[in-house]
Amino acid sequence: MFAFLLALSLAAAPPPSVTSPDALRKELDGIAEQFHGVLGYSLHHLRTGDRLERRGDEKFPTASTIKLAMLCTAMEKQQKGEIDYYQTRRLNKEDASEGTGFMRHYREGTRVKLKEMLHLMITASDNTATDMLGQWLGTEPINGWLDRRGFKVTRLLIPWPIQGSFKEDFAARSKLWEPFKQWGMGVTTPHEMGELMEMIVDGRAGTAAACDEMHRILNHQYFDDGIAGQIPPWVAVASKSGIEARSRSDVAMVHSPSGDYCLAIYTREARDTSVKRENEQDSAIRAISRAVWRHYHPQIRWTPPAGVEKFSAGPDW
Repeated sequence: MFAFLLALSLAAAPPPSVTSPDALRKELDGIAEQFHGVLGYSLHHLRTGDRLERRGDEKFPTASTIKLAMLCTAMEKQQKGEIDYYQTRRLNKEDASEGTGFMRHYREGTRVKLKEMLHLMITASDNTATDMLGQWLGTEPINGWLDRRGFKVTRLLIPWPIQGSFKEDFAARSKLWEPFKQWGMGVTTPHEMGELMEMIVDGRAGTAAACDEMHRILNHQYFDDGIAGQIPPWVAVASKSGIEARSRSDVAMVHSPSGDYCLAIYTREARDTSVKRENEQDSAIRAISRAVWRHYHPQIRWTPPAGVEKFSAGPDW
């Protein structure tokens, strides 16, 4: 109850007096300069108008953050009546994908609703749900959605629908898989992915109803120890993260007492490829998120409590 009342009082209060954004920029750039690899970020505080970027327009692997574009495309088709939110697809044995998610443990033959796939793809970054949706939607419509919204760099690079097995399709259509070999699942910039998150939250990514539903889904993250892990639990955070060996990504809209702010952080060519909480990439993302939060909320003394690391994701990422 105390946390709820505190949140209400802070939300009603005027924005706190904070130091110049130049001081924050210096702190964030210091984190990036010490990073062994390439780190870019894009920050937009909607209430103050502050915009800070480092390598904001450079290309980075999206990893699972490209799933935001898949979500938007599916919702557009649902709103047009081309697919139904409760329409189902059969889970076949060949659909099960390794990596994150729960659907790979479902029984073969299970009928899975579109809604369930979308929720699991975003909240748990479920790779089986993602593959089934990719086959269902196709890559061209997803990249077409990005084109129509003015995104110049952000692209999904898996050429769905895949014919036969992944290995067979890769061999038969090797030229189409070239971008995937360079970037992985997708490519973007910190600025563009931040813009995509803002579009979902402010209603420009689709109908009001679709954006409302997407925003709700993004508020329910299973993997929330990146940007969101440095924000008090009583503050709503809509986010999506991604992980590959030499890159990490996290994009979030933080509905903070000082006003909403959007933060996108990307790495590439990282030296530390370990899968543990102390990975330098994940640590840098947390450090940037923590610095931004503290800059805009100097009056709030909250910090992540001791022992929180025991709840971090393990090697099943």
